[in-house]
Amino acid sequence: MKGSAYALGTVIIWSLLGVVNRYCILKFDVNIIVFTSFLVFSAGVALLLIRQQVAPESWKSGVRYSWLYTIMQITKSFFMISTYLYITTTETSILINIEVVISYLLAYLFFKRIPHRGDYWGILVISGGFILFIYSLSPSIRIPAVVLLLIAAAASCIRSIVVEETTLKNPDTTVRQKCGISGFTMFIAGLALIIFFFFIAILKFVIGSNLPAIFSFLHYLPTISDVLNPATIISACIAGFFINAASVYFFYAALKWTKTETFMAFRVFQPALTYSFELFAAGFYTAMKPNLDIKDYLLGGFILFGSVLILVMPTKATINARSKSFITE
Repeated sequence: MKGSAYALGTVIIWSLLGVVNRYCILKFDVNIIVFTSFLVFSAGVALLLIRQQVAPESWKSGVRYSWLYTIMQITKSFFMISTYLYITTTETSILINIEVVISYLLAYLFFKRIPHRGDYWGILVISGGFILFIYSLSPSIRIPAVVLLLIAAAASCIRSIVVEETTLKNPDTTVRQKCGISGFTMFIAGLALIIFFFFIAILKFVIGSNLPAIFSFLHYLPTISDVLNPATIISACIAGFFINAASVYFFYAALKWTKTETFMAFRVFQPALTYSFELFAAGFYTAMKPNLDIKDYLLGGFILFGSVLILVMPTKATINARSKSFITE
């Protein structure tokens, strides 16, 4: 019962976080890379406040993996938030199910786990639905949306591999201990990014428009007004401290108290929850309205049906000997 509650809570928080992030970038016109930096930094602060002491050996082992987890967290957050410039949060929550397919590929590469033949039906349905949904998008946004989404999904899957690996190596680590380790690396990484972009912004301001050709890439990085934008700092810190940090805690707790299959079953509700939150947000800002048609509902249902197939199809005769714990997020 506890595991199911945490699984449902995780899905609700993910849905809320996605909608809040999209609302911030559309309403306040924030710089996404700066917003992501403050989002991760503030989540790290919150997680450190609830941390639980860890033995030195577990700390050294956990921090090593946590750096990779944090890098993937930043990558996933940046590219996922960037997708909201092209498609709605609801569409993203449907298409992100391509993670399941990528997870199977990574599980084979890292753990040499071969999907059971029954799983191939779900993989085929998800892949087909994903391709059809992408092609239903406007040609002008199709390519950037799919590229951003695939990078975000790959980063999320690698992050899940890290979670599985650390769970296997340190099964007795508590949820708050994991939060403390993740909070430390997220705090340091977020702070480092903020300082780095602030330094770059000052450099751009000093040099002005006379940038040498070799430094032309700096035009794509934030300006001082981007880094010091109050709307960016306040909205990202609130979302990170209260929502992003809660998502990490609930995510760890859900995987500790319930099987991944159960967790995945609850995730099927995410698009519906996201849609509800987007409709609510549209009452305050009309650009948030998820303009979906009957084709979107059908293709979205098709993709979710593929996820359900993987959960309900029989695995192997020795079902207990095989884990699907790499399908976590």
